[in-house]
Amino acid sequence: MMNLDTAHLVSLFEHATEGIILTNSKGEITLINPAAELMFKYDAAQVIGKPIEMLIPQRFHSHHPGQRHQFYHHPQNRVMGSGRDLYGSRSDGSEIPVEVSLSFYKREDELFVTAFIVDITHRKSIEQNMLQQQMELERMTNDMRKLNTQLEVKVEERTLILKEALQKLEQSQKELHEALNKEKQLSEIKSRF
Repeated sequence: MMNLDTAHLVSLFEHATEGIILTNSKGEITLINPAAELMFKYDAAQVIGKPIEMLIPQRFHSHHPGQRHQFYHHPQNRVMGSGRDLYGSRSDGSEIPVEVSLSFYKREDELFVTAFIVDITHRKSIEQNMLQQQMELERMTNDMRKLNTQLEVKVEERTLILKEALQKLEQSQKELHEALNKEKQLSEIKSRF
């Protein structure tokens, strides 16, 4: 009969929302909780006794056994994935982005490793969406800078045209004024004559 503490541990394992996988010193899966079964789309019977690499995408298979052996020789609790993306492989071959924490314990001189796995597909989707929005914002900012530069050039061109027009108008007014003065003088000379 199970004691109360064992019943609590079994309940925690069975009802955890994170995937939990226990491997032995050979890297074989010895336990998998329902959350991990659902995440990877495998039944426990399909994975128990199999190497953990079956839950890792094929493209990482050449590196993972070496990393696993290194961990087994120098075990330490760690959160993995800092600064790099980790992926799991489902039964249908599709990949999911995951976050993994590792812990270990020894029992009868055998090392066991517990992997706590979180499917971060939703978070990655949000990050990708934010990245796309940031890129769009940068594109819009660059477009606005270009338009602003073009507008400044047009304003300078129009200002120059306006200055030239004002100078011509001033010149015309001066010429008109001079012509009126000459007309006035001619009119006076005519009157005197």
